[in-house]
Amino acid sequence: MNKKELNKKLKIYKLLGAEEFQKVVFAVEKIKFKILKKLCPNFIKYFDKYCDRKKRKELKKALSDEERRAIIKKYQFSKMAMRKEMNFEQNRNYHIDQKRPTEIQQYLEWNKSIHKKGLVKNLIILPLSIIGVITGFPFSMPILVYELFSTLINFECINIQNYNICRFKKVEPILKRKEEREIQESFENYGEAAKVIHKSMDNTEILPTFEEIIANIKTPEQAKQMRELLLSTKRDRENISTKGAKKWVYIPH
Repeated sequence: MNKKELNKKLKIYKLLGAEEFQKVVFAVEKIKFKILKKLCPNFIKYFDKYCDRKKRKELKKALSDEERRAIIKKYQFSKMAMRKEMNFEQNRNYHIDQKRPTEIQQYLEWNKSIHKKGLVKNLIILPLSIIGVITGFPFSMPILVYELFSTLINFECINIQNYNICRFKKVEPILKRKEEREIQESFENYGEAAKVIHKSMDNTEILPTFEEIIANIKTPEQAKQMRELLLSTKRDRENISTKGAKKWVYIPH
């Protein structure tokens, strides 16, 4: 799809409310993490248990060691992604990772698929609830109101993701080049620290603790890079906290 076609689609998504609804999403996001941390301080613990249950079910169906390793890695990264969301207070499908910008596409598609399933459910229940209201079936009106609201939310979330997927595709080559530079710089600056982290993760099915990672440090260079990596992550969090989250900073409207 060329840029002319993408721009045409973007205009349609804007007319359908993508930009305005996305402002609402970001406003809700700010509140969401604060409430979640306050009301459920052990959220990460519960999320880990949820991942472990799903992992065990999938491991039972695994047919090879390679498949088992892939399943273990998938849930390790899922846990890490959730920790990143909580630490930075950003939904992964609405914010570009400045160091891995092309990752956003898979999160956009993933979130879009969730809302498409929700919309299908809405379109099944809506006619039934309308019939219920007409025939006087108990609780049909509250169900109808809820489904109408849910339909609007699912539709607009799909519209936002379509809008952002188009924006991504417009500058995908630029983001890929940026990511390649970031990967090269990261390898040069933190390559030895990354080896320590990967080794720690390979030795366990669950996420290694900070102490377990530190225990795998064997050289002064690894220790130096690990310290610099931690400081860099801390600075990133502080920048977001003081300056606000950068949303789609590399993608022009």
